[in-house]
Amino acid sequence: MRKVLIILLTIGVIFTSGCTKSNKIPNSTKPGIDASNSKPSPQVNSTSNQTDANNNANVEIVDNSCFFKSNISQMNYKGKFLFDDIVEQDVKLNINELANLKNGKLYELKLDSIEGVPNDRLSLGYFYVQKDKIYKIEPTEENLSKLKTSEELPDSSVIVCQDKEIKDTLDKDEPGFHHYLEVNGDKREYHSYNNQVSTGYYESFTWEKGKGLINYRSGYGAERDSIELQLKNN
Repeated sequence: MRKVLIILLTIGVIFTSGCTKSNKIPNSTKPGIDASNSKPSPQVNSTSNQTDANNNANVEIVDNSCFFKSNISQMNYKGKFLFDDIVEQDVKLNINELANLKNGKLYELKLDSIEGVPNDRLSLGYFYVQKDKIYKIEPTEENLSKLKTSEELPDSSVIVCQDKEIKDTLDKDEPGFHHYLEVNGDKREYHSYNNQVSTGYYESFTWEKGKGLINYRSGYGAERDSIELQLKNN
């Protein structure tokens, strides 16, 4: 009887030991391990992916192909100026970057000093340049500050360049403020004029892809105090 008990106890110990070994998990099947080659498999980091997504949302603004290239700060033009006298001479247009904002850049386009031309007419205006649009900004301190601090377009801003045409809301001879944008191949031609009075102001910009501003005209009725610029082949 004693021998029988010893045999039964021995069998029980062997059986228990076998079950314990079979329940162990091999290293090759632990989380993060590739069972085929025992190398760590890629781990998903949700925090890292969220950071990458946020970075991709702030993609650097690409230069507008109709505006001047970012490395250009001055261009040469043939100029014609009709003020007290008629002046025809070559002039330089300065492309002054004033602010590099999240969604675009703010520039002033201004001519070098010209004898007989008032200082306030040397500036062609302030322009907010985005990838697909160019806005002309009314140059008040409030407007410029608003754009720089909150990047919010002032209500008086007008689109002077984009790929889609803008139709005049008024009939051709209807009194009022007219403005429209035409698309001709690589050229974008913006025109505005006020025909409420015979001495109303007019202005036009012609932009061309790969070149920037190729033609500019402004003045008052009967060509009074007028400026005309034509881009030279630099």
